[in-house]
Amino acid sequence: MKKFAFSLEKVLGYKRQVLGVLKNELSRLQLQRREIEQKMDEIDCEFEATNQKLSAQMRDGMSPHTVAVYKAYLDSLNRRTLTLLDEKRKLLKMIAAKQEEIVRMNCDISGLERLRDKQFEAYCTQERKEQETFIEEFVSHVGSTAGQVPARQTIRI
Repeated sequence: MKKFAFSLEKVLGYKRQVLGVLKNELSRLQLQRREIEQKMDEIDCEFEATNQKLSAQMRDGMSPHTVAVYKAYLDSLNRRTLTLLDEKRKLLKMIAAKQEEIVRMNCDISGLERLRDKQFEAYCTQERKEQETFIEEFVSHVGSTAGQVPARQTIRI
């Protein structure tokens, strides 16, 4: 009997490659999310430090112009935070979509692997049946020729 070959092996290999690419893309998106969160944390720290500095200077007294400059700076930090929040929301949607793609691809791969396993089991069963048939035929042939004397062979030199 010929060697087992899964007819969809190339498709399975291709899907595994695509899964690897999807996982790499997901990792890249998650890295971008972490970078955005880090930037947001830095802006929050900067906002808190600037706000405390403004409060301390306001207690000691400062000009209205200086207060306006501080307020404008704090507003710009808030706008940057809102922009980063918007980017993060978009990124989270992309991450969720990528995760769904990965789940679908994993399902496709596991379906193909189950199909391959079933086909291999059928192949093994067929191979066992053929071996049993061969052994039965061999035994019946040997049994029927057991009483016969083998013909004398002559050797030529």
